[in-house]
Amino acid sequence: MSNVTDLSSIYYEYEHDENTLQDVFIMRPNGKIAYLPYAFYTDPSRVIESVPVEGEAQRFFLNEHGAYPFNLAGPAVSKVIDWNLMDEKGNNKSHPQDDTLKPATGYFVDLRRFSLDRQAMIFVADEANYPDDQPVCELSKSQANYELVPADQQDQLKAIPKEDNLYLVYFQHPNKTRSINQCYSYKVSYISAAELDACEFSPEVPSEKRTEEEITTAAQHLETYYGDTRIQAGALNPMDFQSSPLPIVCATCYVANLRTFSS
Repeated sequence: MSNVTDLSSIYYEYEHDENTLQDVFIMRPNGKIAYLPYAFYTDPSRVIESVPVEGEAQRFFLNEHGAYPFNLAGPAVSKVIDWNLMDEKGNNKSHPQDDTLKPATGYFVDLRRFSLDRQAMIFVADEANYPDDQPVCELSKSQANYELVPADQQDQLKAIPKEDNLYLVYFQHPNKTRSINQCYSYKVSYISAAELDACEFSPEVPSEKRTEEEITTAAQHLETYYGDTRIQAGALNPMDFQSSPLPIVCATCYVANLRTFSS
C-alpha cells in the first residue's frame, strides 16, 4: 500500500456519539485491517467474561480466588496461550454463551489501558466521574492477585498464535474517567479470526457511512503511523481535535497492531 502524500483534502466529520469513541481498528498479521464498532464487539453473545461491581461474576480468565493470569495482566496487547484456556482440571474452557465453542489462542487487547491513556490527556485535573461504578474492591484487597504461568509451560509465551483470534477487554462504563490504581467493572469479548475477516476495512468492502476514497485514505494513514512504524497501540480522543478536522482514522479512539508479534 503506497504512502499518503497529502491528507488535507479528505476529512471525516466527527459525529457526537459517545459509543463511536470506543470503536477499534485492528492491524492484523495477515496484512489486513479490521474495523470493530463498539456495538459489534460488546454484543452479549461475544462476552466470555464479565466482572461487575455488583452481582455474580462470569469468569473465564479470572480464577475463583480473584487472581488473573500474569501474562495478560500488564501489557495493552499480549498473547493468549494454551495455558490461559485450560481450567484447573486441565480441560479446555468453553465459551459461556456456546459450550460447543472452544476459544483458541490469539491476542488479548486491553482497551482499559488504552482508555486510561486517552483520558489522561484531557482529565488530568478533573475528579473521577464514576459514582455509579465504584472500584471492584475484592480484586484489589490481595497484593498477590496474579497467577504466574507454570515454569513447565512458559515456552508457550514464545509461540506466535496460529490465528489472530481476539480477546477484547473493555470497561463496562467506558466513558467514565478512572483511577490508575483501581479495578473497575469490565467485560471480555471473544472475536474469532473468521469474524475479523468479516470486519475487513478496505476500499473493496462496501460501506454505508464512508466513501471508497475515505477508506483508502484512512487505511493508508493507519499503515503509515502504525503499520510501517510498528507501533503496537494507540488511543486517540477526537474531542481534542474538533477545531481542527482530521482524517477519519482519528475519529476512532483505539488502534491495536498485532503485527508486532510476528518475526
